[in-house]
Amino acid sequence: MNYTDKFTNTDINIHYIETNDHVTDSLPLVYIPGALGNAEQFIEEMKSLFPRHCISISLRGIGKSDAPLKGYTFEENILDISSVIKKSGLNAYYLMAYSMGVPYAIQYAATNPNEVKGLILCDYPAKYPRIPEQWIENAKKFVPPNRCHVVEEIQKDSREIILWEKLKEINCPVLVLKGGTEQALLKEEASMKYKSNLKNVELLEFTNSGHELWVPDYEKFIQSIKDFLTKIEAKNITINI
Repeated sequence: MNYTDKFTNTDINIHYIETNDHVTDSLPLVYIPGALGNAEQFIEEMKSLFPRHCISISLRGIGKSDAPLKGYTFEENILDISSVIKKSGLNAYYLMAYSMGVPYAIQYAATNPNEVKGLILCDYPAKYPRIPEQWIENAKKFVPPNRCHVVEEIQKDSREIILWEKLKEINCPVLVLKGGTEQALLKEEASMKYKSNLKNVELLEFTNSGHELWVPDYEKFIQSIKDFLTKIEAKNITINI
């Protein structure tokens, strides 16, 4: 598998990577990383899912995407995701998100129901957090020195947005993946909220994993994604829990 670095051509250039030589008889998968995650962090998964067409996004301020001095709201990140999908020319696809990327995916799927044909949500509840100021100093360790303003602005622009009711607007099949240890960020109570608010949901727990669901069993993690997409493409979209 190989891939191409691409950029949107809006006022804020958002970087994404897209697989080359992919098959065209299955729907693409678009990946949204966590708060400070970049597009390259999904390359191994893209290799494992190949020859499926995959796209992975770096959100604003992260990786090779532009890092404006201001403007890191929930809504602005949603617009960036939309700009990538529009630039790619996709009109039907699956959406997958990890950690703080999950609330973006929920909002996007709820407002684009005719395009999103399946949703994979990895270890995070259906809400965007108000990020505490204490987060800033630790987060700065994960960004280049010239981008320390990014974490400051992410924190400053953050506000709690509850999305549990938004789940009721999602009709496509949804796979919710959660860790089973104390390090997991999706707790049992929130897991049950997913089950009660989504129409078509499968919940899968990785008993020995924390927030990093692919540790210690990467093959189980990637196979769960493959199996879910295969179910949809076999038109067996009524998933038994």
